[in-house]
Amino acid sequence: MLNRTTVLTALIISALAMTSVSDAADLNLKIPEIEMPEIMGSTGNLGTAQEQQEGLTLLRELRGRRPFIEDPSLADWINQLGQRLASHSPNSGKLYFVIEKNSVVNAYTLTGGVIVINSGLILNTQSESELAAVMAHEIAHVSQRHIARMQEDSKNSPLMTGLGVLAGAAVASQSPDAAQAIVTGTLAMQAHQQIVFSQRAEAEADRVGLRTLASAGFNTEAMPYFLEKLERSESNTYGDLTKYLYTHPMSIDRLSDTRSLVNQLPKRKPQDNLDYVFARERLRILTGQNPAPLTANNLKTVAASYAQAYQGLRSGNPQAAASSKVNSLAMSILQAQALNDLKRYAEAEQRLQGFTNQSLNNSAFNLALADSQLGQNKIAVAMQTLAKARLSETTGLEFFEQAQRLAQQANQPAEASFYNAARSLRLGEYRHAVATAEQALKLPPSQVTTLRNLRSLLNEAERQLLNTVQP
Repeated sequence: MLNRTTVLTALIISALAMTSVSDAADLNLKIPEIEMPEIMGSTGNLGTAQEQQEGLTLLRELRGRRPFIEDPSLADWINQLGQRLASHSPNSGKLYFVIEKNSVVNAYTLTGGVIVINSGLILNTQSESELAAVMAHEIAHVSQRHIARMQEDSKNSPLMTGLGVLAGAAVASQSPDAAQAIVTGTLAMQAHQQIVFSQRAEAEADRVGLRTLASAGFNTEAMPYFLEKLERSESNTYGDLTKYLYTHPMSIDRLSDTRSLVNQLPKRKPQDNLDYVFARERLRILTGQNPAPLTANNLKTVAASYAQAYQGLRSGNPQAAASSKVNSLAMSILQAQALNDLKRYAEAEQRLQGFTNQSLNNSAFNLALADSQLGQNKIAVAMQTLAKARLSETTGLEFFEQAQRLAQQANQPAEASFYNAARSLRLGEYRHAVATAEQALKLPPSQVTTLRNLRSLLNEAERQLLNTVQP
């Protein structure tokens, strides 16, 4: 059974493996035929159950400690983009994508498939393809199991072995408070130092990432363009590039190799994605950071329109959002939220009706629609709308807070408790999740699915509680 000691020890060893691997490391760079590392074993499955558990544990610990962006719209957007890329990546396994509020231009991969993208990096891209290129590169680090291979290379190191044993002994023999102190330090190391791969690993991630980028329908020229932009430090005006260049070692050979590979691929110029433009503007306003200016005039126009509407909604002027003429899902959600603030609930519901087929993967849509229905006293319908949202491990925590508020407003205590417990689960607060779910199961639910969801959540929280030592 995977206990707290095992998880903490594994995380500590991962953190200790953050120094660069020698460039002479035996990394397979054969492209296009990708031979997966021998460390995967004879089963051919990417990652073990322990690695997956480490990733889940790490994500939940970090969400309570790092300034992640928990806005439902942005959390859904970055994960939909990430999963689109992952679906075209060989053996990427389960991945978690999160945005950290951090002006430093960087993105990095952590233990167990956790991929962190700094807001500063997103705001310094010029197109969705540029951002996708960086994310495809990070996904390749996972699919090629670079972290596991670094650990394998270092397993015979006296320093690694000695520190790993000492850390494990400390966790096993000391109080829960000591264990908590160790995991806190480990997570700080992972989050702040990140993992530094060798130039060979970076080159392999470029090559595998390019294939993913092309298969997913993005502009492959975005990868060398962004690398060259970083190399020239053109975007230093908008963010600190030191961290990216440190955690992603650059070389002339790597740049030329990537450019050469791109020239061999079919050219594709996908249409500009408005979701990327709107997400970029939303992130800019939420963080207060200065982005690199968009160059395409048509994108500047729609970006300004969305920014004006979103800024108006945040500053208590919902009329600015309600009157926008841009017809898109993201803008319609803003308009519905503004109309709800103006208590024009029927108009808000009508504004969203044309997008119901797109709503399952958009938790912000479900919140806005449920709010409009609740305003018209359609309590049962509103609860059904909330229940339709496809919740994932990385659903923005603000969704659960707002859904709990709506359920309380509708006098549905079982549903309100479910959303409260679901939030606690994603923060690794298992005792609270168990207690809340047990209490909710004693209440009459308004939805048949609520009972099933509560039981599932309770089973998950109890299982995790058995595998961890709660301080």
